[in-house]
Amino acid sequence: MATDLRLIEAGFPCHQVGAETQRERGASSALPPLYFLHVWWARRPLTPSRTAILASLLPFTSGRRGPWEIYIPKGRLTNKADEAVANPARDGSAARATREYERLMGEIFAECRRVLKDDGLMTIMFTHKSQDAWKALTRSLIENGWVITSSLPVESEFSASLHQKDKAAAESSIFLTCRKRPAGERAPATWKGYGGTGVAQRVREAVREALKEFEPLGLNPVDEMVAGYGRALRVLSENWPVLEGDEPVSPRQAMTEASAVVAEYQIARLTQGRLAVADLSPEAAVALILYGIYGLREFPFDEALNLSRSLNVSLVDRSGGYALTDRTAGMAPEVAGRHGREVRTRRKSGEDQGYYAPIVRRGSKLRLARPEERNRKRLEQPQTEWDVLQGLILAHREGDLPVARAYLQQHAGGKEQLILDLLAVWADRAEEALRKEAQALLFGLKLK
Repeated sequence: MATDLRLIEAGFPCHQVGAETQRERGASSALPPLYFLHVWWARRPLTPSRTAILASLLPFTSGRRGPWEIYIPKGRLTNKADEAVANPARDGSAARATREYERLMGEIFAECRRVLKDDGLMTIMFTHKSQDAWKALTRSLIENGWVITSSLPVESEFSASLHQKDKAAAESSIFLTCRKRPAGERAPATWKGYGGTGVAQRVREAVREALKEFEPLGLNPVDEMVAGYGRALRVLSENWPVLEGDEPVSPRQAMTEASAVVAEYQIARLTQGRLAVADLSPEAAVALILYGIYGLREFPFDEALNLSRSLNVSLVDRSGGYALTDRTAGMAPEVAGRHGREVRTRRKSGEDQGYYAPIVRRGSKLRLARPEERNRKRLEQPQTEWDVLQGLILAHREGDLPVARAYLQQHAGGKEQLILDLLAVWADRAEEALRKEAQALLFGLKLK
């Protein structure tokens, strides 16, 4: 492995580049923004693209500073019809688009390996939060002889931009630097060894270290998860091939390990260290992490599925009443009301109304049910800490503090402080009206 570290691999100024990218995106001009001219396999802002190229060339010890400029000849744009993107419209179906995307990525990285010098460096700018996209990217890199040597997040999107508004979207791009894997056979590494010696443990340690490293950047929860993917896949590629038993370990397994570490980190941060995953029932843990990341907004089913897998929890469809089984979290199909919101499970008169499950599904989108949308019977006989939280909020609405306090005493089961910690998280992440309501309830319950 080459020892001549480049600036992109160590010492890259993520924060400064992110700030400059924001300035570029916010610049007012009568002309189209410069980043519209930049077309590679996908279109990216020029500032981080330029700096990635320059930092891939400069040695880490250089210390050179100055304006970074690049000239793009007019008309030298990529043929968009042949871009390496998953395009169902072009390829006929989602499955075919995925296969074509993986094929194109493989061809690209094989060609990059052919033309690059043995001591050369390849830098990829990747802005995607889907595990499927990361899996395709990593598999294409590994299978074509590349090792990921660094993974860095740089802020490149406005959180208030139109295509991200009201969405839990990645605001950062991930820079992956890669070098050629040395030729020759290598003995397979073990995924889970005795005494914490396996690659899985190294993945978890690398992600924990990365989360501490990224704290000054103020990444949002989605970006933390994506940045964790990068570090996990770096470890996987460095140790490739990796086997679990006789089967090769997939990039998805490494990302699942990363997700588990990030989930634990986010619960600890959401509750200021007062709660851990193990303190909550599986369904409540899933609901809390989803709320911490997405609030009450919609989010893709695949992302919730990946997160639940990282906690060893299965998402299951529950349209009516149900008893919780080990390691499951319920989802109920959405029944649309006015504007698709203010939803209730509406049946014939006399039957139950409201969602028993805390998660609501609409096609490929999920969201958390609001307290007023939940089934009353479920909240009167709560099965999880999340049920108690939402039942407490409804009790306060109906009878103010005395009723809320009585509900808490009846249903908390000795976990009063845990429920108050959840209420504090609810208040911190809620929209303004719900936040004020929760803050008043929290203040009143603490006054005994």
